[in-house]
Amino acid sequence: MEIKATCPASCGELLQGFITGGEKLISYPINWYSEVTLSDKSGQNSQGHTKAWLAFEVTCEYFGVTKKERPPISLLVKSTIPVAKGMASSTADIAATIGATAKWLNKPITETEIAKLCLQLEPTDSTIFKSLTLFDHLKGSVIESSNWMPKLGVVVLEPLTVLETATYRQEDHHEQLLENEQQLAKAVQFFNQAAAQKSINLLGKAATVSAASNQIILPKPFWNELLEVVSCLNLVGINVSHSGTVVGLLYELGKIDPLEILFELERRYVTTFYSRYYFRELVRGGVQIIS
Repeated sequence: MEIKATCPASCGELLQGFITGGEKLISYPINWYSEVTLSDKSGQNSQGHTKAWLAFEVTCEYFGVTKKERPPISLLVKSTIPVAKGMASSTADIAATIGATAKWLNKPITETEIAKLCLQLEPTDSTIFKSLTLFDHLKGSVIESSNWMPKLGVVVLEPLTVLETATYRQEDHHEQLLENEQQLAKAVQFFNQAAAQKSINLLGKAATVSAASNQIILPKPFWNELLEVVSCLNLVGINVSHSGTVVGLLYELGKIDPLEILFELERRYVTTFYSRYYFRELVRGGVQIIS
């Protein structure tokens, strides 16, 4: 038997910060996936994917399947999602493994259950939900689901620098998060209006406000130049990884050539720091069983 499952990456978050009494976020999924295969064939195990094996273990435990009851199994993770950049690579690996394991055990599992199991291993991203979702990534609570996934393009800008989420969390950002609370409330208001009206422009406003507020916590180099590109090309907005290093420039598909965005970035020497870039699109999130 063989089960394959996928879960998408993200390009940081649309929003993240101190919202309604605690830290919360809205990630957005992009068309870049981790694929996990469970098989009864031997010799196909991934090396160095400890978190995926732990996800398999916690899922078996969740469904009450003891080690003695588990058949011999191999686990293979295929992913080219950049690691330690704020692109939800760990969430993609872990969530896909949980989904594949549940299917292997012939057990139904919900998005909320996947979130709770992910959190047994580490804080998780809201890419595990099908639509844009305000999520407490530390407690696993779904605050609000928008039931909306706009069609947008994003130029993902990746620097060579890395930042593990666990390392970021070792520092105390509480005071700065509180300082940003008012701005985040404004960003959430823009987001709620965007979801209600299906307005990508309001969505861009929400993301840009959140990204700007994060500059006092984890500043992104070439910030002013990035804003210039957004303004001069009339892009939808800018978002960042609030606990990582990537930046996303959001644009309306079919209205602008992403190569034009790249040209403007190069003209301002932004790509001297963000030396890797990718053209991606927003997609529906969640774990998908593909075989």
